[in-house]
Amino acid sequence: MALCAVAALTAATVRLVTERNRSVQLGYELAAAAGEQRALEEELRQLRIDRAALLDPERLAPLANRHGLRTPTPDEIVVVEPGERHAEAPRRETEGDDGP
Repeated sequence: MALCAVAALTAATVRLVTERNRSVQLGYELAAAAGEQRALEEELRQLRIDRAALLDPERLAPLANRHGLRTPTPDEIVVVEPGERHAEAPRRETEGDDGP
């Protein structure tokens, strides 16, 4: 009878130690995941800052001018409603266009 009690106590102790070790391990994994999350949030913040800088109109305007782009005139703007289908896209006449 005493042997069964010792075996049960030993099994319970082993189980308790195993569960405690698993709990500590999960704590370490959680801390590592939280650190990774903070790093990814910082990277996302930096990427948003970079995107805003790249899309800054003061930066884009000179680039557009260098490539011959300009603001369209009101008669060059075509509004397409959602779901609307056009049989043919409107042609834009360009300077020096020798096409058909």
